[in-house]
Amino acid sequence: LLFPLMMAAAAGVGALLLLGPALMKNRLGVDEVVTTLLMNFIVLLAVSALLDGPMKDPTAMGWPQSVSLQPELELSRMVAQTRVHTGLLWAGALAVLAWVLLKYTVAGFDIRALGANARAAAFAGVPVTRTVVLVALLSGALAGLAGAIEVAGRTSYVTLDLSPGYGYSGIVIAMLAGLHPLGVLAAGVFVAGVQVGADTMSRAIGVPTYIADVIVAASLIAVLVATLLTQYRVQWK
Repeated sequence: LLFPLMMAAAAGVGALLLLGPALMKNRLGVDEVVTTLLMNFIVLLAVSALLDGPMKDPTAMGWPQSVSLQPELELSRMVAQTRVHTGLLWAGALAVLAWVLLKYTVAGFDIRALGANARAAAFAGVPVTRTVVLVALLSGALAGLAGAIEVAGRTSYVTLDLSPGYGYSGIVIAMLAGLHPLGVLAAGVFVAGVQVGADTMSRAIGVPTYIADVIVAASLIAVLVATLLTQYRVQWK
């Protein structure tokens, strides 16, 4: 029972972290982008305090990291001698579940309607507060699961540098995927391939790793421009 409890705890804490910004947006009109970005620093400092306190590994030679997970809590490798683990299957399954939720449920219809036009959705009777809170809880739970999968599948312990900016990469991937849950899988593979490929080229032939940022940024600009152009119809006169 320990593994499902660990994953449920990660999802629950992630959901609770986003509950505050969601309620502040609905009740006070506070922009959720600002509140969540500022909460990053609070969470990092809280994790830092835990890693220097009750979660600190006494055998880590003073390095701020948690005690390693028990072997039965770690995700198994899908390919030997690589870092590809069963967390990849978790990501695929969660993407499919998110697609089913958005496409075939009433709650998913409310979410899509609110995202397309909040004022029109509210006029049509969509429960705005409940829908925003639901989206926040689901998003936070997915982020918490992602963190737990990263720890259980790759490092087996928690450190402050666990995420090299995955949240910001997620924004880019979501935009490249056109905000489609299944498209996120393809966009994630593309961005990961670019990042890993640039790192390999840097070690092999000295190509700067910044080429990955250039490629991803150019791809994002191309998608944004294409999305903008779909709102117009060019005619020859």
